[in-house]
Amino acid sequence: MKRIYALISLLFLLVNIPALQSQENRTVATIVADVLAQMPANNQADYNKLLADVLSTGEEGVLALVKMLHAPGQGDNSKVEYALSGISNYSAGKGDESLRLATSNAYVKALNIVDEREKKAFIISQLQIIGKDESVDALARYLNEESLSDPAARALASIGTEKAVQALKSALLRRSGTPNSMRDVIFALGETHISDTENLLKDMIANRDEDSQKAIFYALSQVGGKSSLNELSSGAEKVNLDWDKTGANEAYIALLKQLVKQGDTQEASKAASELLKKATKEGKPHTRNAALQILLSVEKEKGLKRVQAALKDSSREYRNAALDYTSDFASREVYVELLKTMVKAKPEAKADILNWIGRESQITEKSALIRTLNIRFDLPAGQVILDQLKSGDSSVRQAAVWALVRIGDSSFIPSLANLLTRTEAHDISLGRNALIAFRGDVVPDVARVISSAPDAGKIAAVEILAMRKAHTRINTVLDLIKTGSPEVKKAAYTALKNVATEKDMTLLCGMLETADATAVSPLQQAVIASVSSLPAKEQAPVISRRMLQAEESARHLYYVVLSATGDRNALTTIVTGFRQGSGASREAAFEALLAWKGAESADELYTICVDASASAYFDRALTAYVRSVSTNAALTGESRYLNLRKAMEIARTNEQTNTILRQIGRTGSFRALLYAGGFLDDKPVQQAASSAVMNIALNNTSYTGAEVRELLNKVSAVLDNPDADYQRENIRKHLEELSKEELKPDRTEPFVLSDEEKKEGYKVLFDGTNMSEWTGNTIDYTLQGGAITLTPGKGSGGNLYSKDEYANFVLRFDFQLTPAANNGLGIRTPKEGDAAYVGMELQILDNEHPAYKNQRPYQYHGSVYGILPAKRGYLKPAGEWNTQEVIADGDHIRVTLNGEVILDGNIREATKNGTPDKREHPGLFNKKGHIGFLGHGSPVRFRDIRIKELK
Repeated sequence: MKRIYALISLLFLLVNIPALQSQENRTVATIVADVLAQMPANNQADYNKLLADVLSTGEEGVLALVKMLHAPGQGDNSKVEYALSGISNYSAGKGDESLRLATSNAYVKALNIVDEREKKAFIISQLQIIGKDESVDALARYLNEESLSDPAARALASIGTEKAVQALKSALLRRSGTPNSMRDVIFALGETHISDTENLLKDMIANRDEDSQKAIFYALSQVGGKSSLNELSSGAEKVNLDWDKTGANEAYIALLKQLVKQGDTQEASKAASELLKKATKEGKPHTRNAALQILLSVEKEKGLKRVQAALKDSSREYRNAALDYTSDFASREVYVELLKTMVKAKPEAKADILNWIGRESQITEKSALIRTLNIRFDLPAGQVILDQLKSGDSSVRQAAVWALVRIGDSSFIPSLANLLTRTEAHDISLGRNALIAFRGDVVPDVARVISSAPDAGKIAAVEILAMRKAHTRINTVLDLIKTGSPEVKKAAYTALKNVATEKDMTLLCGMLETADATAVSPLQQAVIASVSSLPAKEQAPVISRRMLQAEESARHLYYVVLSATGDRNALTTIVTGFRQGSGASREAAFEALLAWKGAESADELYTICVDASASAYFDRALTAYVRSVSTNAALTGESRYLNLRKAMEIARTNEQTNTILRQIGRTGSFRALLYAGGFLDDKPVQQAASSAVMNIALNNTSYTGAEVRELLNKVSAVLDNPDADYQRENIRKHLEELSKEELKPDRTEPFVLSDEEKKEGYKVLFDGTNMSEWTGNTIDYTLQGGAITLTPGKGSGGNLYSKDEYANFVLRFDFQLTPAANNGLGIRTPKEGDAAYVGMELQILDNEHPAYKNQRPYQYHGSVYGILPAKRGYLKPAGEWNTQEVIADGDHIRVTLNGEVILDGNIREATKNGTPDKREHPGLFNKKGHIGFLGHGSPVRFRDIRIKELK
């Protein structure tokens, strides 16, 4: 047997030569570990390759994975289970029987290795995917064990071979298991659909508990035939044709459907007819519907009279069930007959039939048939439905309208448009909604009926024209402005912005300059719409020219229009208008400034806030400024905090202070946390300050230390809101985690070179005890716990430089990132200027954070910024220490991160056709310079820094 397995493994390996080459000199344990480290895979191709890697080891790899499963509560099994499930599906679907058999046999062996029920159940679930006869004996052993009988029985049912079914039958005949395990076996027999178990199951019904009866009834409904009708019929009658714990009624209905599939339609029809009578008499609607479905599935078109009779029933549910079941066999003749029935039916049945016809027309293969139906040669079906719009019953009219919309024949549009001319509000609303939903061109007919429509119809019509962007009907809308009632005029003004185009601008501007106050805003929106199709750079100049042509008293009306263009020159015009204007003109300029969409207005808003002569505008300007800087996605959290702090310095009311504090709490900045903490003793703003501190601290686990702990304890003491208890518990848990982190001992012994590094000529640049080799920003970069720690909360971050300059070298160091951290490693750089350009910067970045999802390849961690891209995927999670080596040898740069080479390139070759980022890098080819850590406002730590100079 071992020789057979060896041969199978050899054959598999021979057809996977590329995998073999990559596995050379790697142990099974190494291969399995490597595969797990790359789970989940990025794509299907990578996933398949990983699975092939494991399978190239034969049974040994599968067993190695099984042995890595943790006992319940002892660890996370998700990656191992993910890998094993992939192996099972891969082996089962590959079409290679030897591969499938080898994997299945490995699982069989694994069942003897593991002890825990959960592990065995998982392995059995894999045999359900991949197993065949070779696994039947192993699975059968668990049919009598209550804890594993369910997965074992389901696996055997899924295998479904004669041997597997026989194992299930044998377990049932032996009756050596528990009642629960026997039920598992019975359910599984039902899933096999093997009919020769029918008699065995029938003999077991008597004197059984409800749970066992449920299993037997279910199994008989799946494997039984007409000989089981009496047993299941009796069971259904005992529960009064209702749903109960035994499932007898449900099983009886399922058996009847099974008989239809088996071709025993006569027996099924007879039994279903009897069931229909009994269910009707006993008032069991669900059973009644099911019996009708079975009868119609047999009778099909011959059952049309039965459907017509059902449509006279008082139960709406039953009527609609009959129609829905008719859908399975509906033909042209059936549709015609049911539409004839509809004409003579009571209103409730009419509505049901019309709604059903509408639903049927949505079925692709039926839509054309229904659209071309004729009741007789001179009477289209569409006309019959249109006639129902005259019905005195509103539900019939509504059903007819939506049937017409769903059928979608454009000839229906005039009749639907005429609904807008009716006096009933219901019909006007119905027509409006139908015309909005109709896929055809409704605009001409909507415009046609406006003159004869009441005000409600006119308003509905103009709304439809607006929604359909009916640019050709702007004159229709303008006529309503001239002649309509106040309500109609208001609707017409509102619609203008959706029907206006560039050619209408002059007319609209004339209207704007002479409009009364109520019409100004919609006309401004219409003018905005009229110029929006112009190129962006032309919009503001066009409006500016028109503004100059207008009377002095009307020019201010264009400030809002200018604001919508987003043009910087337009902003200048608006600001000038505010500074130099007065009265309505100044107010209009200010409103335009508030309406400005971009962040460019923030500085102007702040200027207004601090301008004593503009004090009347202070409150609105401050609110807009806070909103602008808080929502500006281009600003970092730190920048948002600094801008919000400016707002805080001029805030006048507690309400304003509270608003600013709430926004400060969303910045995530460490300095913002400390700043908000300064308001915790100020009672009127205490709760907003508490929320700000809590939000920042709890969402940034890297923010630690006595200050953070003290502030959170203070927050916990002053919280006063309905969620305070819940929030205190979150703070308590967070402080516990901080305690665990802070209790981790920092290394106090100085870092020393290894013997090998000493021989190679390395020297230590930082040993964890002093920063004597470094200069620059030693305020924000400090020595903490054996590491150089950048704490930007104390300042802006800045740069730290080696005191000496280096040319060619090997630099080694460890670093620790916080979430979304951003720093840089400068090499061959002067101390002044941006090292990315006056020298060379290698990115230090948590580029797996969502904040950097849109980075360019040359901005990833380890990249020579703007020049050479590094590979991603080798950073450890934020909070863990990474090890990096940088070799700078002339123009050649090599970066190794956590043992993986992520960059290996030549900066001169990379720039022979220009720099990839299209920027000037005057210091890229510096012969020597300082080494620097380049802060960008994020907490980062460095340790164990050493360097070896190259000749």
